Amino acid sequence: MIGLRPITVADAQSHLAGEDVESARWRDGGQGTLAAVTEHFQRCVAEWEADGPSKTFAIVGLDDGVLVGTLDIQIDQEYLAARQANVAYGIYPQFRRRGLAARAVVLACRYIAAHDLADEAVLRIDPANKASVAVAHRVGFAYHHTTDDPDEGTLDWFLQAV
Repeated sequence: MIGLRPITVADAQSHLAGEDVESARWRDGGQGTLAAVTEHFQRCVAEWEADGPSKTFAIVGLDDGVLVGTLDIQIDQEYLAARQANVAYGIYPQFRRRGLAARAVVLACRYIAAHDLADEAVLRIDPANKASVAVAHRVGFAYHHTTDDPDEGTLDWFLQAV
């Protein structure tokens, strides 16, 4: 069983240790360094403190508190419609294929609804990322459309009311 909690700077080392080529490719845009991850997590903590439009969560085991991945919820982004929230996640390789990504997305949707952040959750997925496409279907998201962005490449959009 897993839960979500706000990311902390202290999570940087565990995150970097959990990152692999696959997570760097799909989510992080390249292999990170401790300095870069620490700086990024400092910005994430500041977003939480300011109640900003982006929330980064640590996905943790409830029984042991071990960091198994990260998840972001973003609202008020130029690519989103009003009352939409983007959800992006990454599970570290040793914890994959256990249903944790699906559970994390469900928890994110509950958070979005409980805090009235949006009416609709969005998963934007590279169509080559078959595992994430499967997660979208498993948790009830429906394919909506495909975009081709010069910076982010081709992304399939999956939507679900929250």
